Amino acid sequence: MADERSGLHWAVSSGDEAAVRFSLEHGNENVNLKDNKGCTPLLLAECIKDEDSYESIVRILVENGADVNVCNNTPLYSAVFYQKQHLVELLLRAGADVRQNNLLHIAAEKGSEGILGLLLGDKRCTEDVINGRDRNGRTPAFVAAQHDREGCLKMLIAKGADLSRANFNKETVMEIIFENMTRPVQFMMDALDSSVVLEKINEKNRYYVDFKVLAPTKCSRQMDVISSLLVAANDEEKTEVLQHPLIELYLTLKWSRVCYFFYLWIVAYVVFVLSMSIYVTFLTHDYYRIDGAMMASRCILIVSASCLIAHAVLQCCLTHGNHFRKYELWLNLGCTSLSLIVAIAENPAENATIMHVADSTWVLHIASIAILMSWAELMLLIGRLPTYGYYALMFSAVLQNVIRVLMAFLCLVVGFALSFSIQFSSCSDFRDPWRALVKTTVMMMGEFEYGDLFADKVVGPAGATSRVIFLMFIILTSIVLMNLMVGLAVSDIQCLCIVSHARKLEKQADFLSQLEKVLTSKKFRGKYVPEIVKKVLKRNCIDTRYELDVSTKFRRSKKLSSKLIDSLVGIAKSHRGKNDQEG
Repeated sequence: MADERSGLHWAVSSGDEAAVRFSLEHGNENVNLKDNKGCTPLLLAECIKDEDSYESIVRILVENGADVNVCNNTPLYSAVFYQKQHLVELLLRAGADVRQNNLLHIAAEKGSEGILGLLLGDKRCTEDVINGRDRNGRTPAFVAAQHDREGCLKMLIAKGADLSRANFNKETVMEIIFENMTRPVQFMMDALDSSVVLEKINEKNRYYVDFKVLAPTKCSRQMDVISSLLVAANDEEKTEVLQHPLIELYLTLKWSRVCYFFYLWIVAYVVFVLSMSIYVTFLTHDYYRIDGAMMASRCILIVSASCLIAHAVLQCCLTHGNHFRKYELWLNLGCTSLSLIVAIAENPAENATIMHVADSTWVLHIASIAILMSWAELMLLIGRLPTYGYYALMFSAVLQNVIRVLMAFLCLVVGFALSFSIQFSSCSDFRDPWRALVKTTVMMMGEFEYGDLFADKVVGPAGATSRVIFLMFIILTSIVLMNLMVGLAVSDIQCLCIVSHARKLEKQADFLSQLEKVLTSKKFRGKYVPEIVKKVLKRNCIDTRYELDVSTKFRRSKKLSSKLIDSLVGIAKSHRGKNDQEG
């Protein structure tokens, strides 16, 4: 290291192009000589205020062998920071390294699409560099989304940027897109559209779908981007984005790879429900009892319930608590745990009678609750199938509406129940407020039993009051309230027809994401896991490039709907037409 600056250092810092040339040609100066502060002439060029002189001197130094990867802030960093596209191109050709100083972050933040394109085009700019983090844990895509740089973000996505990457605050790129960008839905739709391309090969049109925007890396976690989308977007945004044909195709292909796991799960649950039903029937109805079958159903119930509990606990552990917010998980754990309690608590001897079991009334109560929960969970499980998803959504919509209406008018129902318990206190069904509430709810369905209620009533003030209250009940609840619930249910089902497709895809994506987290856990990749199991688990991955078959023969196979194929073909042709016009 020199103690003082050389003539070349002074020539560069003064911005004198002629002096720089003279020092290099006649002064035998070392172009990479450092001064007492460790700066080379190329680094000192940053002090030049005149842009033309700065570019000329940098070009001269590079052409004479200046080290473009010198320590501290490299010349390439300065060129990117000050948005000198010509110098960036020059330095990259001279071998400047794009892998340091977060150059992609700077270009993305400033919105320098030209410079970003040069950096991304360098062969050393790999996917690891593209998804590299700065000191705050942000990737270049995160920075681009944070500063609403649509063009830069599209370029990064095209090169493999992962939209599910999170910073140190656990905020993903997808979340920042929907929080900070001006048109997040339109941006996502454009990004998905650009992934469907039309190529002419041997005078034939071939359609290709690139899933890199959804699965940017070759790892087995291919549902992370869609999972981030489900978290980041609101209901309206999800409804629009999830219905994009590329996402529907992606979920369909993923489902075809892992559906056998789901069918295996259904079979296991059917075995559990049937064994539970058979055992409880034998336990509570002595005249149906077959001792051998009862013991067999009990053993099957214990084994199946234990396996299902272990599966639910495994899901909780591997999904880091996210599943605790799923009501289906609690329903599953509840019914299997209660069934296991019933199977273990009651083990009647071969000659025992129904009277022995009936003595344990708490077992009968638990069994009745467990059997109802088991069949309800089976209904929800079957509702996850793509074929039946629409009906499950309709049931859910009607149930939610009924609960909302009843909660809104609960005071009215309670008021009528208490009034009836006073007016018809001599009737056993209205003997106490609880019975009165149950009977009033039943009467809302149309079972009035008017003749029985008023058969022994004496005509007078009390009888008149009872009839007036009863008439008001018929008008307000049976006519108004019940028709209101029916009307809301029907109207919501009609609206649901519009969004049911997106809701079904959301349910499917949620299930695939949860299943993938289980299948890709490190616990299944240990050295003690058989290779055949590892190979089976790897089948959940799909290729990121898919050739779309548009032939009539493939359409007849019904593997993909014709509507989906036509939508993808239309996107590819439209995208190709735009590119031709721009070209």
